[in-house]
Amino acid sequence: MYKFGLAVLTVAAMVLGAGSPAAAATTARTRITIDRHTSELYPFEPPVGEPGVTYPAAGVTATARNCPAGIVLMSASLVQDGLPTLWATGGHGAGEILCDGGTVELGMAFARIAPALHPGRATAHFSLRDWDTGEQFAESTRTVWIPC
Repeated sequence: MYKFGLAVLTVAAMVLGAGSPAAAATTARTRITIDRHTSELYPFEPPVGEPGVTYPAAGVTATARNCPAGIVLMSASLVQDGLPTLWATGGHGAGEILCDGGTVELGMAFARIAPALHPGRATAHFSLRDWDTGEQFAESTRTVWIPC
């Protein structure tokens, strides 16, 4: 009788410890997929630059799947010819993403003063981190093409 009761308790503990399939689905790994092509080059006037002076800028987009619900910090970079670029935005709160646990679109525009961005290859990088703890959820790097 003792062995039978112990076996029942063991099976019950295994079932309760396994959790539900819905709980397992919510812990899916966050993935970022960067689009292969950027936007076409367009003129960008930096908010603190000399008025009327523009620089070529390009927008890079990506998709994050299974993004944890809440405020998430996005880091993005673009490197062309081995040189970094600057974010082409004047928006307050740039880099803060609100996720609902599903899919979210990511995007950032980049510009460089000298030498200027030009059509051709570049390397884009995106990462997502927890707003409170800094824990990294996902990161992705891809060679992208800046069209003419």
